Amino acid sequence: MKRGLTGVCLEYETPLIPGRLIRRYKRFLTDVKLDSGEKVLAHCPNSGSMLGCMEPGCKVMLSPARDPKRRTAYTWELSRMNGGWVGINTMLPNRLAALAAQRKVIKPFYGTREVRREVAVAPHTRLDMVVERERGPLYVEVKNVTLVVDGVARFPDAVTARGAKHLKTLMELKAAGQEVAMLYLVQRGDAASFGPARDIDPVYAELWDQARAVGVEILVLQARVTPQRICLERRLPLFRGD
Repeated sequence: MKRGLTGVCLEYETPLIPGRLIRRYKRFLTDVKLDSGEKVLAHCPNSGSMLGCMEPGCKVMLSPARDPKRRTAYTWELSRMNGGWVGINTMLPNRLAALAAQRKVIKPFYGTREVRREVAVAPHTRLDMVVERERGPLYVEVKNVTLVVDGVARFPDAVTARGAKHLKTLMELKAAGQEVAMLYLVQRGDAASFGPARDIDPVYAELWDQARAVGVEILVLQARVTPQRICLERRLPLFRGD
């Protein structure tokens, strides 16, 4: 079997609609002025700070909602930053990661038999997926990355207690003899490497260092983002300064 990231893509079901960002507020609401001149309310599918990808006036792309009764008739999908598109929808990385595992495109996913999503591993704790392989399961948590600073993709873009909890869970599973991985999916093309955002969340960064030291596998995949589709493109190295 020929393996590679090429062809691991998600296509938008309907053409995206262009506009300009006016403002984001209450975390999940966004005002956008469409290129047609109409002002609309869009859902923001991202609970993070979105640092570096939501400047007022930036170009955005929206998808129309399928449910006509939904409060917001659109969903914010992309921002145009630094000359390229940034995928801000946090639902897509999990789908791309599961597809990559199903297609066995990188070594940690070789021998995949089944991918289980949203798996409970402890009371009140779930991981994004468990990859059932011939040699045993791989427990995986997936994080969406939209922040890039000086060519380095960074996570998180705000203090994240939930992200810290996931790192601790992965380390506990590793200590119990399981294979585990932290997968970061970078939805923009202007990054050459990846590292934790130590200045934003030093607690998370310290846990990230501990996770690496005990053998939690760090996987960083970069996607090529366009208004038609999002495709996995390559693995990113870790920033040498980290």
